[in-house]
Amino acid sequence: MTAIDIKLKPRKKNARPAWDEEPSWFGKITKALFLICYAAAIVLPIWAVVATSFASEESLTKAGGNLLLIPTDLSFAAYQEIFDGGALTKSLILTIALTAGGTALSMVLSIGAAYGLSRPGSLLHRPLLMLVLFTFLFAPGLYPSFLVVQKLGLFDNYLSIILPMALNAFNLIVLRSFFMNSVPTELLDAARMDGAGEFRTLFKIVLPMSKAILAVIALFYAVGYWNIYFSAVLYIPGLETQPIQVVLQRMLMSTQGLPGAAANVSQYQTAAPDSALKMAVVVCTIVPIVIMYPFIQKHFTKAVITGAIKG
Repeated sequence: MTAIDIKLKPRKKNARPAWDEEPSWFGKITKALFLICYAAAIVLPIWAVVATSFASEESLTKAGGNLLLIPTDLSFAAYQEIFDGGALTKSLILTIALTAGGTALSMVLSIGAAYGLSRPGSLLHRPLLMLVLFTFLFAPGLYPSFLVVQKLGLFDNYLSIILPMALNAFNLIVLRSFFMNSVPTELLDAARMDGAGEFRTLFKIVLPMSKAILAVIALFYAVGYWNIYFSAVLYIPGLETQPIQVVLQRMLMSTQGLPGAAANVSQYQTAAPDSALKMAVVVCTIVPIVIMYPFIQKHFTKAVITGAIKG
């Protein structure tokens, strides 16, 4: 019997492939236990932080100052202290302002640069693109960046933590690739034939078709500005109002017995329990970003993968 004479048995209509067999009861239980433990390892620490932020001083005293999973007495004193108009409130408002202003500036610069570099006939197209790629591959380093900020007179100025990160090379390349590969060239040619200029083409055709990638890039910038810490410590040490991440770090350091920690956190001491106040600040730093992610999560696959792989 030759290989030609061998007849393959017809596959059943609902037959499962060999590598996709029905898992055994032991495998199902193991997977369920693993997923439960994995979810608990993520949820329980977050829940402990939130529960401790609502704990009263008596509950924290009974727990020895540790995190609580179930506070016996609920108290909103920590959040009242944060939003009472004091130093913590000013720090939170400053962070919101830096995030909103910085994200808006970064989006304007990124959209303009990406659209210009996505048009093959634009002025100095290749040199500017090579310059962007060079900065993307070779970071300037900490000391040169500090000297640039200092020589420009931006030291102890809030612009020093916005301008250095106003234009991100990775976001620019992704946005440029999306404009080049996901916006039909026929539409752009038709707009030019109808007499539309570059600005009208950008605002009427390109941007409405790029809502997904714009939402993702805006989220990347917003997270970067919201979590800014090192640049604030480096460039604005003399300013009284610091971003919320710097305030949180100083408050957490105050429990470690580090030299000078108490002096740095003295302006944030309030009547609320220390542990509850610190956890409340942690909650305030993570909640805005956590709220933003579900609304933009659906755009990640379409925007990032399309813009990056096709380019």
